[in-house]
Amino acid sequence: MLMPRADLTGGGKDVVEFRLRAHDGQRIWGLLARPIWHQGKRPARVRSVGPTDRPTLDCVALEAGYAELVFQEPAGRRLEDRVLDVLRVCQLAFATEGIDRDSVVLASADPREPDEFLIARELFDGSFPI
Repeated sequence: MLMPRADLTGGGKDVVEFRLRAHDGQRIWGLLARPIWHQGKRPARVRSVGPTDRPTLDCVALEAGYAELVFQEPAGRRLEDRVLDVLRVCQLAFATEGIDRDSVVLASADPREPDEFLIARELFDGSFPI
């Protein structure tokens, strides 16, 4: 489900809230933002925040022309569930019009990348450069 977020849209960006169902029925929600000035296919970044953090947009990435998908990881998830959550959000990125499938990257604010990102990269087995 995609819902427009008029309160966050503006300043050169279009923002929607997304809600997905994980493989086990758990709800995953987050924000999808795209720069409106950028024409054609654009790269995208997928990020996660902890269960107590609200998803916030990285304006620097948006200004650089990236679309951004940032989602809140549900509390108490096992590693394998977190990996599948990342894959599910990546699927959303791949299916979103205007996003270059070959330019989707997993981004982390932490210098040590989360295990679920490392595993998700391996599962894609080189199919995508994330």
